[in-house]
Amino acid sequence: MITLAIDTTTHFGGICLFGKERGLIGELRLGVKRPHSEHLMNDVDFLLRSAGMDLAGIDFYTIAIGPGSFTGLRVGLSTVKGLSFATGRPVVAVSALEAFASLFPFTGMLICPLFDARKKEVYAGLFRWTEDGLERVLPEAAFDVKALCASIGEETIFAGTGAVLYRDKIKRLLGKKASFPPEHLMHPLPSGLSVVGLRKAERGEFSDPVRLTPVYLRRSEAELKRGG
Repeated sequence: MITLAIDTTTHFGGICLFGKERGLIGELRLGVKRPHSEHLMNDVDFLLRSAGMDLAGIDFYTIAIGPGSFTGLRVGLSTVKGLSFATGRPVVAVSALEAFASLFPFTGMLICPLFDARKKEVYAGLFRWTEDGLERVLPEAAFDVKALCASIGEETIFAGTGAVLYRDKIKRLLGKKASFPPEHLMHPLPSGLSVVGLRKAERGEFSDPVRLTPVYLRRSEAELKRGG
């Protein structure tokens, strides 16, 4: 069983080919400033050709469903929907924050992935590894950093664009309770998304691509203006 995973939640983003038996087949991080819409399908084609594969070899698609960049989420989801309709393969939707937290499996600390949500807020959730796997401690939402830190009373790993932006503030608020990974782990890896997607697929947790919508966690500027 092989998945093609796509993450366009941040400007880094990435795509990955991962198989249950083969493991990591190929991975490409998209740390560029150009919009994902300008290069995503070319990058998918490059990764497939580099792996000596084509879309016929994909068993299902994994998409990072949010939260994250509103435009990026729409680009990623529309791409996966198009691929699903064209090939008849199913789709697995994964929380981008959950996939990110899954990259830190050998810690007893809380894990707090943070994405910059602008307006002085972050998209965040709290996770912890247990014997049963990764557990949500705090539901994902848009938070003021000060309010988020006030809800944390133990050692916690912070990572993501929000952690980069608000690192000094988090350290002032939490002191030694706050830890940060090295730079190469400060941003999501599409292979992490692939592994979570594979686990969901094995449990039969597929999504209807027709009804699937991005998880924004708050309304866009356009929606706010329309609502007055």
